[in-house]
Amino acid sequence: MVGVLLKWTRRCAAVALLLSATGAAAATDPVAIDGAWASRSTRSHVVFVYMTISLGKGVADLLVGASSPIAGKIDLLAPLPKGRGESLEPVMALELENHAPTVLQPGEAHLILRGVKQKLKVGDSFPVTLRFAKAGTRDVIVRLLELPPDAGMPAVPKGVKLD
Repeated sequence: MVGVLLKWTRRCAAVALLLSATGAAAATDPVAIDGAWASRSTRSHVVFVYMTISLGKGVADLLVGASSPIAGKIDLLAPLPKGRGESLEPVMALELENHAPTVLQPGEAHLILRGVKQKLKVGDSFPVTLRFAKAGTRDVIVRLLELPPDAGMPAVPKGVKLD
């Protein structure tokens, strides 16, 4: 009887360990950051940063700031409300889409590093720490590129849906 009980206890422990491991894997980070890249401005000491930020299912959050050891200041830029022009202005926070990835890209919402403290050349990488209202901070490595990652790719014909 003791031998049967011991075998049963070992099997239960193995199952419990397996379940806890899969539960930990299922509890993924609510924020995913992909495709971080940067381009230089024509003005010295200014760099633009772009990336894709995805939130987990049912998660709502805001990007509220960013910092980097290579810059004096990082601003969040977003388009002006419709009817007020086609320029970008600094904002206190960027609302992130929770049903689709939020793409920070040229001409749309993105980050601008001001007072860049070192000379960067194409191919160099640097760290940026993103601050979220709920998810805390996330570190990302950004690579300086000459051209956007999609340069040379054919444009999607009007009316074609990529879903």
